[in-house]
Amino acid sequence: MLKIINFFLIIFLLLGCKNNSNQKKVVVPSSLTVWNVNDEFPSISSCEQIESESERKICFQQKLTKSIFDNIDFSKIVVNNNLNDTLKISILIDKDGKISIYDSEINLKVKKQIPLIDSILYDAINNLPKVLPAIKTNIGVEVNSRFELPIIIKTN
Repeated sequence: MLKIINFFLIIFLLLGCKNNSNQKKVVVPSSLTVWNVNDEFPSISSCEQIESESERKICFQQKLTKSIFDNIDFSKIVVNNNLNDTLKISILIDKDGKISIYDSEINLKVKKQIPLIDSILYDAINNLPKVLPAIKTNIGVEVNSRFELPIIIKTN
């Protein structure tokens, strides 16, 4: 029985594989793609001189949050009632350093008060300059990374 299974496996491998000499695909084992403490978090040049990885990460998050805040067009935001809520924005930084919104959790109350909140955040984040992408240090490759960024909305 084992010989039959091996025979079909070999036939499947021989017939199922096509040879594309023009294309080279690098296959990275999944054990190498798991994030570990030595991998480098995305950063920006002004945070690179910080020695501590945790402080460099905080610096990046603070500068990114400030840049998003600076990019928000507040003239589009008018509310009728006070808001005090936290939006959860999932940010994607691709391997080229481009920042975009991957996903977002926005309370219905906020959406009712600020109907254009999705497009306001989209514009603010997609107009950010490129950053230094995350690096998988065990294989030396720049990789996509995703993280949550809380945005607090508080109006009076």
